[in-house]
Amino acid sequence: MKSKPLLLAVFVITILAIGCKQSNPANENSTASDTNSMSVTQQLENAREVATNAWTNVKDFMETTKDYTYDEKDAFVASASADLDALDQKIKALSDKAATASDSVKADAQTKLQELRDKRAVLDQKLDAVKNATEADWNDTKTAFQNSYDDVKTSLKQAWQWLNGN
Repeated sequence: MKSKPLLLAVFVITILAIGCKQSNPANENSTASDTNSMSVTQQLENAREVATNAWTNVKDFMETTKDYTYDEKDAFVASASADLDALDQKIKALSDKAATASDSVKADAQTKLQELRDKRAVLDQKLDAVKNATEADWNDTKTAFQNSYDDVKTSLKQAWQWLNGN
């Protein structure tokens, strides 16, 4: 479990490095303005591809949690905690990317980030409820956590797409 965040960090850094590649050498014979235009367009396409790939390669927590029984509560909590660490890293990466955006985009990004952080705080409360769940309320608390997790994940994905579009 401890290696999951490290592997995710390496994965994110690799994706960011790939997304930040300079324009390809085939375009070096173009004029300076063509090279700059191509480079910006190419970087935007790379960023969109990276964002899409990052989300398609992340395991879908919702599918894996449906099989946990009350007897497996500790395993569920451990898995959920690792996934929340991964979400936190993505939120941090989004915050870092927003910090480099233009001033007009930064203001909107800060609002979106605060909403995301608020939803993430609710998710922590749901995880606490799961930790304290009894066998009688296990399915309800697990489902509430899953729904909240899905909401945060969807909001984060939308924020990334919005930021990459600006």
